[in-house]
Amino acid sequence: MHEIIVAGHTCVDLIPQWNGKFEDIKPGHLIVTGQMKFSTGGAVPNTGVDLKRLGLDPILVGKIGDDIIGKITLEVISQSGDDLTRYISTSAKAGSSYTFVLSPSDADRAFLHYPGVNDIFCAKDIPFDEIEGRIFHFGYPPVMERIYANDGDELVKIFKLAHDHGMITSLDMTMPDSNSQSGKIDWKRFLSNVLPHTDIFLPSLDEILYMVRIKKDLSHELLIELTDELLNYGTKIAVIKLGKDGAYLRSKKIKSDDLLSKIIETEKWSDIELLSPAFKTNVAGTTGAGDASIAGFLAKFVEGGKPKDVMDFMCATGAFCTESVDATSGVKHMKIIEERIKNGWERIPSIGGTYER
Repeated sequence: MHEIIVAGHTCVDLIPQWNGKFEDIKPGHLIVTGQMKFSTGGAVPNTGVDLKRLGLDPILVGKIGDDIIGKITLEVISQSGDDLTRYISTSAKAGSSYTFVLSPSDADRAFLHYPGVNDIFCAKDIPFDEIEGRIFHFGYPPVMERIYANDGDELVKIFKLAHDHGMITSLDMTMPDSNSQSGKIDWKRFLSNVLPHTDIFLPSLDEILYMVRIKKDLSHELLIELTDELLNYGTKIAVIKLGKDGAYLRSKKIKSDDLLSKIIETEKWSDIELLSPAFKTNVAGTTGAGDASIAGFLAKFVEGGKPKDVMDFMCATGAFCTESVDATSGVKHMKIIEERIKNGWERIPSIGGTYER
C-alpha cells in the first residue's frame, strides 16, 4: 500500500530568470530576462514530488490536456520518477494548465494562471478501485471549477469515496482570484459543506481570511477565532500556514474509533493547540513553499509522529523549499531535514513565541 495519494490541481510552472522588481513592468517596455525554467506546479505535482524527494512513494492523480504543455508537464514530473505520472490522465476537452510565475528575490511572487482541464476534474477521474493509501490529500479547489461549484458537492463525493476506502482525508487551498468566478463563491458555505468530511485542513492565513471574510492583523486571538470556526464546521485537525510566522495547529477531540486512530495516538492529538515558528534561512524564492510544508506535515504525520515533531518538520520542509527558486528542488530527504533540525537550526520569533497546549 502507498502511504499518501495526492489528487487535484495539476499544472506546470513557467519561471523566467528575472532579477527585477514589479515596478519595472510598464506598458510598452521591454524587459530582458534570463532562461526559462519549467517546474512542477499545482498541488499534485508540487506536493507529490516533494513527498518523493522526502523519501516516500506517493500516488499522483491529476489531469492534463492533449497538447504540448501537457507533454512538458509529464516530462517535468517524470524527472522525479516515471511512476509518478501513471495516474495522470489526458483529456482533449481543454488545454493543459500552466502558471507564469514572477518571483523577485525581494518580494512575494505573482502568478498568471490558466486552469485548463482542472476545471473539469471530478470524482470519475480518480481510480479508487485501483489505488490504495492511508491518506488522501486533495489540493487547490479554488482553481478547479467542477470542484468549487455547488458548494463543493463534487469534493464531498470524492472525500466520501476516500473514507469508504479507509483513507484519511486532507485538504489544501489556494487563494481565489477575486476577478474570476472563484472570487464570487460563498466560501463559508463551501467550507461548511466540505469540512465535515475533511479530517485535516491546511489552508494559509491569507486564504482562510479571504474565505471567511475577516480582515484583521495576525494575533493569537485571531488564530483562535479562525480555528474555532474551522473546527465547528467539522474538520478534526486545522493547520494554518503562517509563512514567515511558521504554522499553527488546533484540533478537536479525536475518538479512538476514528480513521485517524489508524495512524496517530488520538490522546496526543486531541484538543491541542500548537504554534511552530519558522526556521531562519536564505530565501531564493517562495514558489511552492506552502505545498512543501504540507508534504512535510503529511510525511511526518503518516509516521504517527507527535504533534510538535510533525509541525516542526512541516516548517522545516517549507524552509528548505525556499532555498531554491522553483517549487521542489530545494526539498531534501527526510533524514537531511531532520538532521538540520537536531543540530539546533535557528528559528524566527513568531507571535507569542513557541507554545503548546
